[in-house]
Amino acid sequence: MYLRTVVVILISFFYSAAVIAQQDTIADEYIAQKNVKELQQEQQELNFTNFFFEALQQKAIDNFEKAIVALEYCLTIKPGETAVLFELSKNYLELENYFEAESYAKKALETDSDNLYILMTLKEIYNKQGNFKEALEIQKKVVELDRNQQVDLVILYIKNNMIDEARELLVVLENEGLLSDSLIPFKQSLLEGKVIQAQENSTDIPTEQKSIEELKSIYEKDNSFQTLKFLLSKMLASKDFLDLESESSRALELFPAQPLLYLMNGTALNQQKQYEKALDMLLNGLDYVVDDKLLEADFYEQISLSYKGLRQNVNATKYYNKAQDLRQKKS
Repeated sequence: MYLRTVVVILISFFYSAAVIAQQDTIADEYIAQKNVKELQQEQQELNFTNFFFEALQQKAIDNFEKAIVALEYCLTIKPGETAVLFELSKNYLELENYFEAESYAKKALETDSDNLYILMTLKEIYNKQGNFKEALEIQKKVVELDRNQQVDLVILYIKNNMIDEARELLVVLENEGLLSDSLIPFKQSLLEGKVIQAQENSTDIPTEQKSIEELKSIYEKDNSFQTLKFLLSKMLASKDFLDLESESSRALELFPAQPLLYLMNGTALNQQKQYEKALDMLLNGLDYVVDDKLLEADFYEQISLSYKGLRQNVNATKYYNKAQDLRQKKS
């Protein structure tokens, strides 16, 4: 009887041990599988980040085809990612492939319908194709999000031969004290009953449409910050980064508390691969940004590119995400 009891106890012990061992093995396998899955996800995130920043860098040096290839890799990792679709649209626009540019902009708007930047890009795509009717509809949405964009609304009313609407808007802007210098020639022409077909046909060219040399000449005479903004924007658009760096550096002596100058200077330095100097400039300028989320987002994006150039990918991703978060909140 005693022997039987001992045998039963031993059998129970070994059975329990076997069950526990089996459970431990299953648990270990589950943890291993989970770890593998998490590692795969982390690797995918890292791959996405690397491809995305590669696209931004290629676009910055006008390698739009290479940027598109990198962005297409991003889409295989995160299909339908708004930021990727938007970047594809911008790169195709640079290549004057308006069909693809429009297609990707519309796809991006499907997930972020009130994104100001995407809407403005889509409007530009329509403008480039001479499709002023569609451009006007998009610009109306833009103005709902940002009233400072009404200059283009007036111009598009005129291009669509909607003179009464253009005149009414000009009167409203004047009554509200929002009529900018660039709109005064339109107001004068319309109130005098002279129909102008498009802004570029006006003999009195608005300041922002003057050439870089003309703007330099005006700025030398008036030292106006408004003129300076137009000048630096022209330099940035024409990718004249050496002059942009030089002009913005000189301007900082006159306007040391203007964050836009730090942004322009940092952008120019980034484009010249002077990432450390760019980062210092951008971080200093960020202190002067007050209640301007879009400008702050622009700073974060350039800071992200500086960190990327310095191979500090964690910080690059951090500031890129900050820029995206701010733009989504603003839109």
